[in-house]
Amino acid sequence: MYTQCRGCGEIFGVTVDDLVASRAQVRCSSCGAVFDALETLAEYKPQDGFDLILNENDNPPPLLNHEFKQNIVPQILEEKPDETSDTTDDGQGDRPEFVAEKVTSVQKKSSVFWILASVVLAVLLLWQGIEAVKNGTLRLPDGVLRDRICHVVDCYVIHDESNLNSIALVSRSIRQHPGRDNALIITAGIINSDEKTQMFPALEIKMSNLNGEIVAMRRFLPSEYLDAETIDAGMSPNTLIPVTLELQSPGKNAVTFEVGFSPTYGAR
Repeated sequence: MYTQCRGCGEIFGVTVDDLVASRAQVRCSSCGAVFDALETLAEYKPQDGFDLILNENDNPPPLLNHEFKQNIVPQILEEKPDETSDTTDDGQGDRPEFVAEKVTSVQKKSSVFWILASVVLAVLLLWQGIEAVKNGTLRLPDGVLRDRICHVVDCYVIHDESNLNSIALVSRSIRQHPGRDNALIITAGIINSDEKTQMFPALEIKMSNLNGEIVAMRRFLPSEYLDAETIDAGMSPNTLIPVTLELQSPGKNAVTFEVGFSPTYGAR
């Protein structure tokens, strides 16, 4: 089959496979013009001095599909060899450059870029969603889906503040740390006298001198004196909770100490 450049009139021989692969977009090797090969596509090469007839609306170019290839290829094979390979000295019958193959390569690179960019964006959105669930910015509705997500992600949980008036200190003691210099160990026992389970409070240790002046103070969150499983279970009613605290010695001026309770304000 043959086509003609719309820029300079040069005639080229083309194949169905090339037209399908390039989507009929070719560049003239003589003048460099890019044109649609289907607009001047002809089955036979015209005689010298005659141009190819352009396809009009009433005679549209053939569709480049497998059905078209199956119909035209047998006809080409039946032609004489000199008809399919006829060329002239003026360059007619040369193959043009099929530019759509280059365009396809650029499109493939662009597609890979957008796929990678989409994957990165999806990962960032997923990470932001997980962080929002952890810090409580995103609240999931109660249900099976929330339970499954929170089984994998440490979801933020709102706890009611402890009723500090129902928490009592039943024992306490202080001694030197046996394995560390200038360190103390405080042991205490706390109990929840309320009828319902509640959050563990923060423990406040205050140490004073002989004049009753505070010389050192330290606040311990529940996560600093209990394990995660105990914290999650909550402070059961009428159950003694033993506590062991380690802290640096404030010096000889500290002669007395107190153990108090304070709310955690959502911290664990």
